[in-house]
Amino acid sequence: MKIGIIGSGHIGGNLGIHLANAGHSVKFSSRHPDQLKELAEDAGENASVCTIKEAADFGDVLVLSIPFWAIEEVAEKTGPLEGKIIIETTNPYPGRDGEIATKARESSKAASTFVADHFQKAHVVKAFNTIYYEHLKNQANRSDNVRTIPYAGDDKVVLELVEDLIRQIGFAPVYVGKLSESHLMDVDQPLYNKDLNEAEVKEIIQNNRIG
Repeated sequence: MKIGIIGSGHIGGNLGIHLANAGHSVKFSSRHPDQLKELAEDAGENASVCTIKEAADFGDVLVLSIPFWAIEEVAEKTGPLEGKIIIETTNPYPGRDGEIATKARESSKAASTFVADHFQKAHVVKAFNTIYYEHLKNQANRSDNVRTIPYAGDDKVVLELVEDLIRQIGFAPVYVGKLSESHLMDVDQPLYNKDLNEAEVKEIIQNNRIG
């Protein structure tokens, strides 16, 4: 599968390495693609470097792993990404991201809906925002105590594909709910930055289910 990484920092970079090692064709991108050559070398022969627009055009699946403040800027570069699958890993931090993050944190809506509003013709799935980057790097493909990755989204076929990708790199996917219900994955919420097993994640989801 062709996968474009938009934002190749701690989360996007490590996720891209895992996906390349799983046999997918990966293109890393950022605002400074010339700084990503070593990352692509670490990812191996399935990986290369390009611009954000090139990664967006290339990938059937896109990993959007950028600061929250950059969402609008990236959307202007990529266009609506019609039909693309976006795995978005973003988190709003007001101290880093400013007003847009403050609005997202104070809103009753899940943060991921703010991302989806900028890519309304794409299929947006929330995943990999709840895991610390060093754990993402080091806890993939464990033979026991498999690390859980919560994910959320609306399209059944797309969700099955993302779930499969999560399993391919050695994590255990657990479905949280629709994108509008992904607030449990937001910063400082019950699933954020927690090393939980599947049973514990499902219990949290059940205990916080609305209606």
